[in-house]
Amino acid sequence: MDQFKFDGDQSKRIVDAIVEGYRDYIEHRKERYEKMIISSAFAWTKGNFIESKIAEVNGDLTYKKAKAGLTWDYLQFIQGDKKLLFLIKNAAYFNEDSFSHAVLPNRSKSDGHLRSYLHELSKINRGLEFSPSQQSQENTTEQSMQLSLFVPENQVKEELDRLQNVYNEFHILTYKIDKAYQISNIMHYLPNPDDNIAYRVEDLSDYILGAELTDEERGIIAPEPDSEFVDPEAFDIGIFEDEEKK
Repeated sequence: MDQFKFDGDQSKRIVDAIVEGYRDYIEHRKERYEKMIISSAFAWTKGNFIESKIAEVNGDLTYKKAKAGLTWDYLQFIQGDKKLLFLIKNAAYFNEDSFSHAVLPNRSKSDGHLRSYLHELSKINRGLEFSPSQQSQENTTEQSMQLSLFVPENQVKEELDRLQNVYNEFHILTYKIDKAYQISNIMHYLPNPDDNIAYRVEDLSDYILGAELTDEERGIIAPEPDSEFVDPEAFDIGIFEDEEKK
């Protein structure tokens, strides 16, 4: 999968931006914690901080704001010279064995095969040659399920068709937050639409610097005991066909 790796310098700048964006998020949480009686809802903004910092990366990387569905805004990142599109996902909810299904603890598998925005984007990679890797999968008691906000097909079809025609490759980068609430792992994947597997391109974790947190910072961002908070990044956009078709 070496042919799909990013340039080393660009990979480092992206990793730096992920770490810096997360630190900006923590500073924001700290400020809100000090000024507000309740501020836990700001946990939903983490992805915005990380994506915004990546958007500031210099070089040939550009971005565009995209809306998948009615309310969910996110950034698509573009390497123009390669016609390459990539997204950032939280590894806590990312299942490389079935990338269109989020991983959630203590849930049973969902039935059926639902179309999702993420899986539709992966169709950009049809025609690419995937080299089966020997990536070992971690054993886990967590189950995968389709976790989606649903929209009619006509709301996203035109955009998806355009992206599939404009870009040559679609990649996914994931960041992992460990038990100390620090970014400890960043992975680069290439999703295959035919088998729904995200193939590992490169482990970018060696580029991580300055991710350590203080006890005070950990105390502020740690979820409440028994909290069932689910990061909004866990959600994909499910697509269903319009009820009326002529």
